[in-house]
Amino acid sequence: MTNKTSAWRPVVPVANMAGSAGKTTAAVTLAALLAESGREVLLVDVDAQSNATSWLGIDPDDVEISSGDVLLKRARLEEAIVETSTPRLRLVPATPGLDGDAIALLSETGREMRLKLALRACPDDVDVIIIDCPGSMSVLTVSALVVATSVVTVTAPSSKELEGIPKMEALIEEVAEAHNPDLELGAIVPCIVPPATAGRLYTDALAALQEAYGDLVTPTVRKTVRAPEAMSHHETLPAYAPRDPVTEDYRAVLASLEKAGVL
Repeated sequence: MTNKTSAWRPVVPVANMAGSAGKTTAAVTLAALLAESGREVLLVDVDAQSNATSWLGIDPDDVEISSGDVLLKRARLEEAIVETSTPRLRLVPATPGLDGDAIALLSETGREMRLKLALRACPDDVDVIIIDCPGSMSVLTVSALVVATSVVTVTAPSSKELEGIPKMEALIEEVAEAHNPDLELGAIVPCIVPPATAGRLYTDALAALQEAYGDLVTPTVRKTVRAPEAMSHHETLPAYAPRDPVTEDYRAVLASLEKAGVL
């Protein structure tokens, strides 16, 4: 359980180390559900794929000031923040040029601290910061972990995806030792989970996950076409499919994260 003070503001990267397992879907949907509940949310996109940015209706090709500009001190955080069509949800957008910015960042002094320093200028009314990280270890992921209050990772029920969790744990441990001593893995979200009838491969993987990580594992998020449909319409799941089972899955995940003190 995270120790909260009156000034405590959760900063939660959603990250994984084994490819795409619903990372951006989790980041965007949790941010939208938090905003729906009345909290002011800032979503920071530091993934060069820019999927969170485009999902929220911002064309990455039209972005004038990106998260990369903020990290390289070409612009201030407040200049990068844009409104979205979701009330109470603001965005620091990414562009495909972020890959080049990450390379440039490697030669900068204090590169791991850049996001933490930038977020000091976060508007006072923001209650929660969600960070959509790249799906791999990079200076951008490390920067997000440095400023994090807790980390959420996602996994699909397959051996390849599950192998990414120990890698994430190792990275969290390294960042905690060097920069952020209170950092810990706050939750593991099983995403893109097929029905039990799909076979023992998936049910066995989920059972192994539960056995290894216990209370860190949140309720599961089912496999569905609703997420890509919502993304193609540039609508969040709560807006596009408010009563769909997958949206309810994410409501259960959010309740689990709130109960654990992650959000």
